[in-house]
Amino acid sequence: MFGFAKSQQKSVVDCIKDFDMHGIMEHIKNLHFDLIEMTTFFAAGVLAGFLCKRYLKTALLWMFVAAVLVVIFDYIGLVAIQWDFIHSIVGNSPAQTCNQLFESLVIWARANVPVVVSLIAGFIAGIKVG
Repeated sequence: MFGFAKSQQKSVVDCIKDFDMHGIMEHIKNLHFDLIEMTTFFAAGVLAGFLCKRYLKTALLWMFVAAVLVVIFDYIGLVAIQWDFIHSIVGNSPAQTCNQLFESLVIWARANVPVVVSLIAGFIAGIKVG
């Protein structure tokens, strides 16, 4: 309208590095905010933070005890762990499986930034409440 040429849109990181507030605000405006989804993830974060602060030590202790018991039972012959079957279900080494899971989680988080921020805020609030 006034003859200004629209500049090529920079990435969020470039806008933050250049401290371009207009560019940052344009990126924020382009984000999709679904209030029901954000509220749900905030509530899930509060619950997870609360339970994590209250019961994480107990849950980790019981998982460690159960793992030790399974290994002991496997050693004395009460339980037989079929590692070939487990490997056929997983299909990869545990490191590759964890790497693929982490990469897909990062891709999902980049696509759903408002939900991730809501979840993290809820988790922090749950830890404070717990």
